[in-house]
Amino acid sequence: MEREAEERLWEIVDQAEIALFITNTEAGYPRFRPLTLLGYEEEGLLWFATSRSSRKVEEIARDPKVTVCFLALEGGAYAQVFGTARLVDDQALKGELWQEEWGEYWEGPDDPDYVLIQVQIYKAEFYLIEDDELWAIEFDPLS
Repeated sequence: MEREAEERLWEIVDQAEIALFITNTEAGYPRFRPLTLLGYEEEGLLWFATSRSSRKVEEIARDPKVTVCFLALEGGAYAQVFGTARLVDDQALKGELWQEEWGEYWEGPDDPDYVLIQVQIYKAEFYLIEDDELWAIEFDPLS
């Protein structure tokens, strides 16, 4: 059952038209913004890119707990994952994940403002709209 739930979660993530990345403000309120998912690892890691100068970086530094919502409305489902975010400044990985259209934001993969966000998922929930089913999955953090 757990394996089936994980497979369905990743299907929803793959089909999602929108990913909303949610951090907590200094006042404790959630702040969300659409963010492009660069990739994921089925062990429970998500990858995003951002500017080191962005508000989300400040918010992650203050409180690394984040939520990411995936809306796959055409697929009749949505998912939310809860995890811990951290900045990753690995040059090789930044180069591997770099996309040319980002040239309007950064000068290239070596731009010091370009940084990756890794989210380690500890729990995920998804809802299948047509089936009226809510599923939950626990992830073991990677060592």
